[in-house]
Amino acid sequence: MADETPRLGLGTYEPGDEWDHTDTVEAVDRHAIVRGPIADRPETGEYDDELYHATDQGITWRWDGASEDWVYFGGRGSPERPVPGTSHFEAATMTRASTAESPVWNVEAHGIEGDGETEVGAAVHALLETVHEAGGGIVYFPPGRYLLERTPLIGDDTILQGAGSATVLEGPRPESEEGRALLSNRGFDATGYDGASNWGVRDLRIDAPESTGIMPAHAENVRLEGIYGDRIYYHHVDVVSSKNVTVDGYWATRGGEGDSDAPVQFDNQNAGTGVNGIWDGKRESLVTDDGTPTRNCTLANFEIDPTNGPEYGVHIHRDGTESITIEDGYITGCGYAAIRADTGSLLSDLTIDAVSCLGNARGISLGQVADGRRELTISNVTIRTDDDATAAGSGLYAAGFDGATVSNVVVDGAFTNAVVFDDMDDLKLTGITATGARHQAFRFREGVDATLTTARAADCGTVGVYVGPDSSVAYGGVTFEDVGQRVEVDGDLREWVTS
Repeated sequence: MADETPRLGLGTYEPGDEWDHTDTVEAVDRHAIVRGPIADRPETGEYDDELYHATDQGITWRWDGASEDWVYFGGRGSPERPVPGTSHFEAATMTRASTAESPVWNVEAHGIEGDGETEVGAAVHALLETVHEAGGGIVYFPPGRYLLERTPLIGDDTILQGAGSATVLEGPRPESEEGRALLSNRGFDATGYDGASNWGVRDLRIDAPESTGIMPAHAENVRLEGIYGDRIYYHHVDVVSSKNVTVDGYWATRGGEGDSDAPVQFDNQNAGTGVNGIWDGKRESLVTDDGTPTRNCTLANFEIDPTNGPEYGVHIHRDGTESITIEDGYITGCGYAAIRADTGSLLSDLTIDAVSCLGNARGISLGQVADGRRELTISNVTIRTDDDATAAGSGLYAAGFDGATVSNVVVDGAFTNAVVFDDMDDLKLTGITATGARHQAFRFREGVDATLTTARAADCGTVGVYVGPDSSVAYGGVTFEDVGQRVEVDGDLREWVTS
């Protein structure tokens, strides 16, 4: 951006000035963005990312140089002029801002510098307190590296907006206090979903090897968008006992450096959980462990391509998660599994769609449990590991679900077994290709009631389909190519009738 280009929200502030609080708010309100009726909005912006607040709409528009058009940036709209793509009712329920307008608070106007040397966490936290008292708004972080030595807490109806990967957040922590959250929300220590709601973080980079990343906790209606993940201690995104959290647009170049190293985690703060906390600059405070389930959350449009080989790409942790959707993504380079659920943990309504799991030791591994899980959908998924030394265990494993549908899935690589199930009721598989396994293509190990149609087992070392004790498999349209034996049932070889 050229020197003559106006900078969002700087107002009349000069280095060394002492700000009066009232003057600061007025300066931000006057200078952060151009305001006026929508009819007065210019046809084009003067520079990329310029903001125009239409006072009669209650909507802030951003000039997008790539599309050469004004695009929706924020605001709750009005009955006559709703937010684009929504009704006014939907916009009002998504954002309950109490102010007539949603101002942009530029952190630079408040003396918060992203120079990579000054610790500004306390100042950011204080600004977020002011924004909360004002009824919410947009807090803008210009390009720079911001050192958050404490965890700033985001309030209701507040968006933290960066400038893409040029806005970097880092969380320095004292020795032995690594891993405390980089960002979290007011009410992290509430119960149920009574923490902050209708907040979000957009378009910034996390490079914080001593802290974990963004931690919604006991929160509701959260949107994390355009998050770039570099170094991190545990997770770039750790959703803890929250609901209606959407992560849309996420790119990870590394996993965590600590023991729990998945870039993304869906977690529950169950009784006795002694981790997941914020750092106030002096001490840790833990999320309330009332067992509130993480519910109705989505990870979409993502790429996890770490260079440091974390155990997992996405980790579904502890009992209780409900209605988790993982879709439209790519995961590679994981030392255990691309997507992992804990052994013994209960979960329900898990959907994995249009995800490529390439070059991991395992693809999807939903740890063993005898029963108590409900509703699993896996569709349009590719699991492939070309390196025989990397492939291990099962390409796809699930257990304990009552009601599961697996369709249009390819598992290819020298996994021990390509597809394995335990203790599954009403399992339906269609359009499945399992190739290259060292031993079995399809292994219905124990207690599985399944229907297998339009499937292919090829290039596996021992058996195409293994049906173990207390398991029953109905089939149709199954083909075998270069397998040791076609079918084994309860340890006996069986003739597989052409269907």
